[in-house]
Amino acid sequence: MYKDWCGVLGLCAMFLLSAPAVAAEFGFSGMHVQGMKPAIAQALGMKKAEGVLVRDVALGGPADKAGVLRGDLIVMFNGVKIDTFKRLVGVVTKTKPGQKIDLEVSRSSGEKKLRLVLGRKPPSWKVSKGSVIAFTEIGITLAAVTPKIRKRFEIRWGSIGVLVTLIDPDFVERMLLKRGDMIVQINQKPVWQPQQIRDAYDEAKKAGRKQLLMLVERVSGYEFMMLPVK
Repeated sequence: MYKDWCGVLGLCAMFLLSAPAVAAEFGFSGMHVQGMKPAIAQALGMKKAEGVLVRDVALGGPADKAGVLRGDLIVMFNGVKIDTFKRLVGVVTKTKPGQKIDLEVSRSSGEKKLRLVLGRKPPSWKVSKGSVIAFTEIGITLAAVTPKIRKRFEIRWGSIGVLVTLIDPDFVERMLLKRGDMIVQINQKPVWQPQQIRDAYDEAKKAGRKQLLMLVERVSGYEFMMLPVK
């Protein structure tokens, strides 16, 4: 389930370490985190519920490049001891893109010191306006993944792409795609807006190509498929 941390400063689920719509942009890390609870601390053998847990890391993002792993417990960020989620938010909002951050995490193998270089929030993470395109030629309807769509379809954090929302009944029997599939790439290029797929389709048709290569994410994992061009 998706939650936008910008509206909640408690122990909310989503934390991109990036700026909301304000004048000053602060650093983007690409981490999905959550605050600690006494039960979690007890399970980990800790005396106090301190730190912030990393639930997920965006592939290819600053945190991923720095070596942050799922399950890491953030205990220090930019020289500040991180005891609560709110503390981490307070520190992050004072950062800026390009800034180098010393990060200390605790994992099962012990504590690890990392160097994190914050970036800017990529366009693919900024989708907020709804966009839908119906491909009548091939019988699918595609939608941009806005926060509302992400919540409605229960799309996992970190999934970036274009969502297949409808399959024309007349095409179902010969269609490889399914409702709920996420098209992540077209011909090895990342996509996050339906228009990007429309443009690639029109370009391929103009060039006389009969198919496009898609990378599709679904519950069972990632799979390459061919998108017919008619």
